[in-house]
Parts: sequence; structure tokens; C-alpha cells
Amino acid sequence: MILREYKVSFKNNKAIEADSLNGMSYHNLIKCSKKGARRFVNWLVVFATDENDAIKNADEMVHDYLGSHLGLTA
Repeated sequence: MILREYKVSFKNNKAIEADSLNGMSYHNLIKCSKKGARRFVNWLVVFATDENDAIKNADEMVHDYLGSHLGLTA
């Protein structure tokens, strides 16, 4: 099993799309934004075996770990 880097895009804090990366900057692993009182994840870089695995991993990472640390709402 080979893991690759994927940049996963989010809409309303839900992972919707994953694009494979050939290289990445370790300074930019996540991008968040704020609209009014709500915070959102715009994209997140994860390791996965394929696009579907990347979407699943990113969703789990945001909802099980990052969300509470970033103050995200559902």
C-alpha cells in the first residue's frame, strides 16, 4: 500500500473533493476561514491510498480532532 499526499477541498466543513499532489509545501497543510461567527476548513492535506480514502481521512480528521481545536461548528 502506497500513501500519497492529497489536498482535500471542503464545503461547509464537509470534505467534497481530493486532488493528488506531486509535492507540497509543509508550510501550507490546512487553510481555514471565518465568516461571521462561523469558522470553516477550506482545504486540508492528508495522506491516503486514493481519492476516496483521502476524503474519508480528511472528514474524520476534521470532525474527530481538528474541529474542536479550531472552534468549528457543525
